[in-house]
Amino acid sequence: MLTWLVAAILHVALGSISAAAITAAGILAPIAANLDMPTVLIALAAGSGALFIPHVSSNFFWMFQSMLGLSTRGTFKTHSVAMSLSSVISLPLILLLGVFV
Repeated sequence: MLTWLVAAILHVALGSISAAAITAAGILAPIAANLDMPTVLIALAAGSGALFIPHVSSNFFWMFQSMLGLSTRGTFKTHSVAMSLSSVISLPLILLLGVFV
């Protein structure tokens, strides 16, 4: 889905989950009517894509590290993998939900 991809690219570039999701939604809002998808699914896809590949420029990366007392390497292994998996796994679920909505 285009929304997921735009949000994922923005998150990698910006490093902020919220900025990526909001910017992706703002970029795609003018063409949302032409996508033949409910607006709520577009918003879910933006949120899902914004979770993809969190790295050291993300403030949540450092918050996760400090709250759990992990090393930077340990945070990459746990946080980045878990967030990327949740992003990739949620996309087919959103597309499946689009069949029913």
